[in-house]
Order: sequence, then C-alpha cells, then structure tokens
Amino acid sequence: MMAQSMYVHIPFCDAICAYCDFFRCGYHRGLSDQYLEALKLDLAKQQPSTDLKTLYIGGGTPTSLQSDQLEALFQLLKPYRQSVEEYTVEVNVESLHANKISCMHTAGVNRISMGVQSFHPDLLHMMNRRHRTNDVVNAIQDLKKVGIHNISIDLIYGLPTQTMAMWEADLLQAAALPITHISLYALTIEEHSAFGRMGVTNIDPTLEGEMYDKAIQTLEKKGFHQYEISSFARSGYESMHNKQYWYYHDFYGIGCGASGKLDHQRYDMPKNLHAYIKGKQEPSWITLSQKDEMFEMVMMGLRLKEGLSYQAFEDAFHVSFDDVFKQAKEINMKKGELYECHHHLRATDHGLHFLNDALLEFL
Repeated sequence: MMAQSMYVHIPFCDAICAYCDFFRCGYHRGLSDQYLEALKLDLAKQQPSTDLKTLYIGGGTPTSLQSDQLEALFQLLKPYRQSVEEYTVEVNVESLHANKISCMHTAGVNRISMGVQSFHPDLLHMMNRRHRTNDVVNAIQDLKKVGIHNISIDLIYGLPTQTMAMWEADLLQAAALPITHISLYALTIEEHSAFGRMGVTNIDPTLEGEMYDKAIQTLEKKGFHQYEISSFARSGYESMHNKQYWYYHDFYGIGCGASGKLDHQRYDMPKNLHAYIKGKQEPSWITLSQKDEMFEMVMMGLRLKEGLSYQAFEDAFHVSFDDVFKQAKEINMKKGELYECHHHLRATDHGLHFLNDALLEFL
C-alpha cells in the first residue's frame, strides 16, 4: 500500500525560539519565494500519491509566509488534498492574521496546531515568544469564526524558573480554551539552540516527572484523554497524522530537512537551504533491516495508550510477536512496565514514564 500521509517542511520563522533546534531560519521574502519553487521540484521528483488521508505542513513556522506565498503553497499541494481527511498547518499566534486564516480555510485546512508553550509572560519572554494570552484567545476565536474547529495547542514543561504552580495554571488555562487537542513537550536542551549556547540546564528530573503526572491528572479531569505519551484529545479528535507515525506506516517528507519512510527505507532531505533551493541535493536513504523495522514498530506502538497490535505486527512481518520478542515482553511484564489487553501489548502508567528503559529489552 502506498503512503497515505505527507509532511511538508517550511523552515522560515519570524523569530527563533530559545529552545528550538529544528531546521529553521529567519523569514526572508526572496529566499522563501525561491523555496516554494524548490518545493515544486521536490514534489515532481518524489511524485507522492494523490490518494492521501493526512497532510501536515510544519516548520519552522508556515504562517511566517506572506498571504500570497501561503496561497501559492496551497496551490502546489492542491493535487494531493483530494482525499485528505485531516489537513493540518502549524501556526504561531503572532503571524496568524485574518487573511491567512481565510486562505487556509479556502484551501481546505481543517486542523491547526498552535505553538503556545505557556501563558506566563516571563516564561514566554525567556523562550523568545512574542504573544500574550489574549492573542491566543483571539486567534482561536478567529479560526472558529471561519469554521476551523479542530485546534491543537503545544505546551512546554521543565523550563528554568517554572514552578509546579505555574505549570498547573498553564494546564488549567489551556483546558479552559475551546480547543480539541493538547500536546505536551518536556524541555530538551539542544546543543545548537539558544538555551544550549547559554548553558541552560534541565530542571530536577523528579520535578519534571511530577509535572508530567500533574498534566495527566489535570487534563483527564478536564475531558482530555491521554492517547499517546505526550498527546491529549477530546473524544474524536486524536491526531490522525501523528497516529500514522505511531502505527509505523509509511509517509512522504517534502522540503529541506524533512524525513520520510517508504518501502522499508527511511530518507532525510539535507539541511542545506541554499543547496536545496538550487536543486543540487538528493535525499540520503537508509535501508531498514527487518530487525530495525520490528524494533521501531514496537518503539512507536508502545507510545500509544492502546499499545502495539499483535495483529498489525504479524501482518507487517508474517511472524508472530512472541516468536521474536517473547522474552523481552515477559521481562517487562514481570517488572510491571508492560501488560497485555485486547490483543495489544501496552505500557503501564509507570512503563510510559520510563519507556526507554522498557525498550532496551527489545534491542
């Protein structure tokens, strides 16, 4: 079966967040015009299926593009959206203007992923984020006015100077918004991010773990069920696109710095913007052995609360799960990290906390 999901990377940002180490750069009109031309070539080379179920435009900040550029991007992607059920665009509040919202709605975008990170002004300033709480509220209202109701926001925990009380206040404020989905991220200090260069260190791991627990308790009470390690949704609003990754399905990656997985191979587009614009760089491909794929399917599947389907594993590899991983499974079940339910292998609450430890047995 051909891949049914496509990720498109827009590397431009109006401002660079202090924690970010994704492939990104400051917005420049001329450069972004050239980038859209290069995307056209990339699509022509990769020839993705036009029978996609999910389409996701991420970054960077796709809405750092001007309205006419966004329109040009949506025109490029129009042939691929005919069967799309979930069409997501990542946005930053400060670059989300009425004409861009209208442009997205006209193009068929039906889901928004909004970078909020916190509602505390001092934490936002620390992260080099430029919005205020009322900007978030107004942006959500503007999206809903045009008929885009499926709205996800991101929150970060584990920030320097962030207390448990601040984190709980952020969670409650987020849950009170008319949104459908919340994604949580523990702060990771990346070497090449501003935080990394400044020598910022992670908070106490015990406090970080308590913040994660507090998020689960608070959001569950407010009607957001946890369906994946870092993802919470109102009923019926789990991210279809992200579940394609966690089910270990193939997907296309379009754009400089994007990654994809097709036909037992993973590929990465190089992160050299000028070379990409000139069409001079080809993706680097890695052929995945069956052993690689088996482990990766376990690793991705156990992130989901529903767990890894034994049937899906057998369908993919034509061998039963126990024939390959019985010992690893039993060791983790004895430790209380994993359990079986409805023909799935699932992580316990404790196992989700320490999933990397459980996965070591499967290597």
